Amino acid sequence: MKGRVSAVSLVAVMVLTMLGAPLAASGESPQEIIEYTLETTNSEPRDYPNGWTHRPVVEVFTSLSCSPCMSNSEPQVISMHEALKQDNSQPYTIITFHQTNGGAGDDPTASQAAKDRYNHYSPIGTPDGEIDGGYIQSQDLMASVEEAGQRDVAPTTLNVTQTYNGEGAFTVTASLVYLGEGFNPDLTDPTGIPQDIADGDTLDYEIQLFMIEHDVYAFSSEHGGMVITPMVYRGNAGQPATGSLAAGEEAVVMAEWAIPSEIEHPSGHATPGLQPMNPMVVPGNIEVVAVVYDQNDESKSSSPNPKQGLFRAINSATPKSTAYDAQNEMPTVMQIDETISDGNANIMAFFDDEDGIGTASVFYNYESSNFTGEWYSQSLEIQGSEICDEEGVCYAYGDATGIGSIPAVEGKAIYYQLAFADGKQNYNTHEVQSFAGGSIVAPAPAGFDYVLLGVIVSIVLACGAFTIWARMPYTGTYFD
Repeated sequence: MKGRVSAVSLVAVMVLTMLGAPLAASGESPQEIIEYTLETTNSEPRDYPNGWTHRPVVEVFTSLSCSPCMSNSEPQVISMHEALKQDNSQPYTIITFHQTNGGAGDDPTASQAAKDRYNHYSPIGTPDGEIDGGYIQSQDLMASVEEAGQRDVAPTTLNVTQTYNGEGAFTVTASLVYLGEGFNPDLTDPTGIPQDIADGDTLDYEIQLFMIEHDVYAFSSEHGGMVITPMVYRGNAGQPATGSLAAGEEAVVMAEWAIPSEIEHPSGHATPGLQPMNPMVVPGNIEVVAVVYDQNDESKSSSPNPKQGLFRAINSATPKSTAYDAQNEMPTVMQIDETISDGNANIMAFFDDEDGIGTASVFYNYESSNFTGEWYSQSLEIQGSEICDEEGVCYAYGDATGIGSIPAVEGKAIYYQLAFADGKQNYNTHEVQSFAGGSIVAPAPAGFDYVLLGVIVSIVLACGAFTIWARMPYTGTYFD
């Protein structure tokens, strides 16, 4: 299948060195980021949830070894995370940056990059919440979100998508449109207003792509055992992208984020320096949070403790919020058929999405559904009716079926999860499940097996019939 190609007018292209994308990458090295500025677009203002002006972002500084954090910030974040699971509109976003503060200083998810973000805000300690880039500094997170969501900001639309490339990395694309509905000088800096007038109606932006992991199963020395902590910062996809947009212009940022296998604990940690990541990243729990900051916005909340001299976040987005804003249904798995042959666990997944399926992969391990070690991955072969654009470039399959094979290990069960994206790059995952209900899957014994032969013949005939059917013109989903 040919890749989709978009014909766009490029004003600027910035390329940094690309890091390879194995299943697990080492360290936290910079990775590729490409930025495009596009011609004028006719994007319309959005109606954000709750009548707010934008989606606020909550940057939370917490620690699993900190007593106040475990009784304050962690319960709040868990509650907000659960609320977001039930709300497709995604009215706000959250990122938690884990630190070494308090107790034994042994939070296993605390990284040097998270400490660098902590130093950016220079809070007194943890727990701490920085809402919209320090517009509000508060430990009352939900009340602060509600206040920030109603403030005046430079009007933008922000979209972000992610796909798993099948080779240990996620490809992330963010698009920012400055709507330019009015002149918005920084009234907190009167001396800069003449320059604002000279610059005209422009947005000087910074876009950051934060990669977070949901439901991390990690050890808390304060709790004295394993806990589940959500929305944990695991790194950035590329470096922050900066630039200027005139009214109606669009910036598109693309980057890859390779799943790391090591973490650099900061000084002050119980085990400082570069260490094997434990818990390791569960790839099916990864989500990108895109945040745009206005470099000319240093507005301050009337609430206590707004940060001085830092530019504010004016919008944020996730793949789920992007799909909601575009009124796109997320792709889903309707059925999975499992068979065993030649020592392999074979799966055939049937997808449902009106935009077809472009990519799909399976993550798997041999230990448990919430395994904190290394997960393996394989791409699925997608079959179905090709969906093509007006120029004849095909980019997805309708009535899609994903076919894959997981090698069995004698005496081990298989736990697997599907990750997939539709023709509009709406990304989704299927819940983790155990192959054949968690029964032991062993390689097939040597010798002739008439039962196995019958299974193989049935699969071959079924695939043949499916291939003939799949070549028929696409007329809609079979789940209509």
